[in-house]
Amino acid sequence: MKHNLQYHFENVVSYDNGETVEVVTVGYDYLPEENNYPYAPDYAEIFDVFVFSQGKDITYDIPQDEYKRLMEEAKINFASLEAV
Repeated sequence: MKHNLQYHFENVVSYDNGETVEVVTVGYDYLPEENNYPYAPDYAEIFDVFVFSQGKDITYDIPQDEYKRLMEEAKINFASLEAV
């Protein structure tokens, strides 16, 4: 996986109100709240999410609503890994 991210999964991104759909790889790192304490006094956990298409980082090229959805998908993906 590019950038040595801890976790990754496949998903799709929609452009132009669903006219264009692209299969992407979502990679992310997870920092639990107890490890994040020195940086965020409110103990927030961090999901650092990146989106790749054909090996190219397209994180800043996708629509904001799609990025937010993929962020939620990353949280779901992580929870499913923790449940195993």
